[in-house]
Amino acid sequence: MKALLLLGCPEVPVQTGLALYIGNTLKAQGFEVICAGTPSAVNLMRVADPKKVYIESYMNIDKCIDQMAEGTFDVDLTFGFIHKDSGLQYLATIAALSRSTPVAVVFGREAEPLGKEVGESLDGVHVIWAKAVHNPLPLKKKLDKIGEWATLVRDQG
Repeated sequence: MKALLLLGCPEVPVQTGLALYIGNTLKAQGFEVICAGTPSAVNLMRVADPKKVYIESYMNIDKCIDQMAEGTFDVDLTFGFIHKDSGLQYLATIAALSRSTPVAVVFGREAEPLGKEVGESLDGVHVIWAKAVHNPLPLKKKLDKIGEWATLVRDQG
């Protein structure tokens, strides 16, 4: 199975650490982990994981969307990192183009209202949120409750 980490602007510090944590968990559970993001977000991830221990491949977020629209790329599970409206738009686009199960990881100072907006805007999305800016532990605790993440994957049969 393939999982996508969808990263927007990396201005909120917890994004990179949480993405690496999720990548580690997904890889340990047998997923091929792909990261698509803005150039800055992808560069931060590459610097933090130079040996590709957690993330197997990287791509520009626009290229990812183009390939999904063309039908040449898809995944089973997508984690969209959201701390402002543009993150919601990216995840909504992927959710419309992909067969994957969308998971919204909502963080930042406005996490609660943004998490509610995500839940109301996207059908079938799993929303995990916490007011996390510098400290990733509140979100990590919620992510740990998922257990086996393959259980989130929609039945494709």
